[in-house]
Amino acid sequence: MISDAGLGLDLKPLSTAGWRSILAGVLARVRSWFDGAGWFVGLAAALFAFALLAVLLQLQSPDLVLWTGTRVAGTEQGGIVTYRWHGQQYSINAAGYGSAKNVSVYLNPGDPSNAMIDHIATRILDAALIGAPIAGGVALLVAGGTRKYRWARRNARRAREFRL
Repeated sequence: MISDAGLGLDLKPLSTAGWRSILAGVLARVRSWFDGAGWFVGLAAALFAFALLAVLLQLQSPDLVLWTGTRVAGTEQGGIVTYRWHGQQYSINAAGYGSAKNVSVYLNPGDPSNAMIDHIATRILDAALIGAPIAGGVALLVAGGTRKYRWARRNARRAREFRL
């Protein structure tokens, strides 16, 4: 038997049936929050699944170095960006650039030749593909969770108007 340091309660390990009853109570409470939410919860789940898929794809894409890599300054000239890492010089192609003194380059410290030039459009697109579905899913859950309350409030208002 485990004691709770003199507070007078004896803590015993829960059996499997005890954990099942706790889980059933929690699930029942969550179901009651979204009772009457209808398709809001299903659509929110689909949006969360899309966001999870986008995260998994982002983790496998070469763009990941923009989020997890180390930033170094590079110099661009004639479409080639040159940067230095631990005393060695590396270069990558920079399509669409002219000539710039300071170009942000993100690289993988384990493989400095694996680098990407920082593009704000790429970052915005990556963040939007993950953030927009999550924000939409949260908005749908809020709308679905308050649907029963809004419906009851509307019915009460109609009942008051009918009595008058």
